[in-house]
Formats: sequence, structure tokens, C-alpha cells
Amino acid sequence: MSTHAESSQPERKRPRLSPAEEDEDEDEKPFVNHSTLYFDDGNVVLATGRMLFCVHRSLLSKHSVVFRDLFDGARDRYRGLLHVTMEETAEEVEALLNVVYDGLRVDVQELTVETFPTLANVLHMAKKYKIDRPCADIVARIRAEWPSTLAQHDAKEAQV
Repeated sequence: MSTHAESSQPERKRPRLSPAEEDEDEDEKPFVNHSTLYFDDGNVVLATGRMLFCVHRSLLSKHSVVFRDLFDGARDRYRGLLHVTMEETAEEVEALLNVVYDGLRVDVQELTVETFPTLANVLHMAKKYKIDRPCADIVARIRAEWPSTLAQHDAKEAQV
């Protein structure tokens, strides 16, 4: 008889959440803080995929009118901070942020097939976000290290 009583009881379901509680659950997605570009005193969160960068709005705004305009128009918040979802890959955002935080220097010792993808990412992102100094440095370095004429190539080879 107890089985009949038990079977007539409705199954226990998880209680419904209010819309505010559902939004809190969405904030708990498995995001990953970047290991070196997530600053405790940062005041804006850049998200790309699952990667989060917590950086300084004033620094990015100082060097990029595009970032400045992007931040001025942003209204989303995450963890109590301004939140901007980026369309670029984590690698592209990381490359650009490293340059900005390293004093706009492109830190590649030697221009090789292995280092060129990093330089290409920085050049692409710096042009897109209108940060001129890294663009000029990269183009000058490519021109110096990869001559565009046979005479320049021969002169470079003679030095080696």
C-alpha cells in the first residue's frame, strides 16, 4: 500500500527561478581569467570566447580612440565591471594587450616564420584599434629585415 501512496505523489522538481536568478546562473558560465592579463585593479572586462581579460579602461582609451568609443557605448556589466565582448580570438586580444602593457613595444627578438604570426596579429589588431606606434614599428622592421628589392637583399646577405 505504501507503494501506491508513493506513486501518487508528484515527482520533486527543481523550483523555478525568477528572471533575476536565471541571469545570475548565466554569470556563472565557465569563463577563464587570463593568467597575466587579468588585473585585480582592472576596471573593464574584455571577453573573447571563454577567456576574460580584466584591464584598465584609461590605458586602452589613451592609446586607442576605437577602445575609447567602444567603452563609452558599452553598458553591460560582469562581476560589477564594465563588460565588452570582443569578436577577435583570445590570441589576437592577448597579443594587442601585451603590446599596450609593454609600452607599445613589439617584443620579438628575431623576425622568423615562427614569430611572424604574432607580429601579424599585433599589426592587424593595432590597425583595427588605431594604435599607430606598433603599426609603424612592425612595418619598419619588416622592411628592414625582409628587403623588397634584389639590391637590398644582396646588401643584407653581404652583412651576414
